[in-house]
Amino acid sequence: MIAQDSPWQIALSALLPILFCILLLWMEAKGPLSKPIRDSKGLVGPYFTSVSILFGLFAALLANDVWQKANEAKRAVQAEADSMHVLAHLSRAHGVDDVVLPKLRAYARAASAEQPHSPDIGKQRDATGNAYLDLLTTLSQLHPADAAVRNSNQTAARELLRAHDSRFYLANDVTAPVKWLAILVFGCITQVALLLVHAGNPRASRIAVVLFTVAFSFCLIMVAIFDAPFEIMLSDEPGKTMRQALERL
Repeated sequence: MIAQDSPWQIALSALLPILFCILLLWMEAKGPLSKPIRDSKGLVGPYFTSVSILFGLFAALLANDVWQKANEAKRAVQAEADSMHVLAHLSRAHGVDDVVLPKLRAYARAASAEQPHSPDIGKQRDATGNAYLDLLTTLSQLHPADAAVRNSNQTAARELLRAHDSRFYLANDVTAPVKWLAILVFGCITQVALLLVHAGNPRASRIAVVLFTVAFSFCLIMVAIFDAPFEIMLSDEPGKTMRQALERL
């Protein structure tokens, strides 16, 4: 789908509002609807207000949603690395690092090789799952005398799995194409509303539509960038963070 291929989505986010704007202005100037549009006196202002409010509210909610998604993606990657460090420190503190660290390094290598949108992500995730199971089995067989030590290891292992699952979920959010398409539809409707409200004044109509189109394209581009964080902003994750964590183990 479009939203799973960010370079294309960004290009379309910039071009589609402009192309639709050009189509509207052509229809207003020379198209078959030119005479009816110019003969009309335009719609009343409140019509545009209601449409623009809907677009503005939806765009604001969507911008907040994608911004939070990008931040959550960063936190998930960092939480996974932090959980690995906690397990490493606990193993060293209790003298079992020679047993735990090799398993932890195997997990880090498997997690760093994951590419969320790779055709082989199923195999990559299976490898990570097997490495995690091996790590968990090793931790459960240590049998430390202190119950607090066991609880600390188990808590860190659970946090590691939770962070990994959260990262994988964010990277495969299937709602991204729907949100992008929804704001595209709302924006096109608002462009039409601007054209019809200023139908009696062609120059004002063209200026209003062009200015809104610039803002519309900017909104779409921001959604395309931030709603797929592991494709653009965090395209080198989780590999980069996992490799850094692996070097520090």
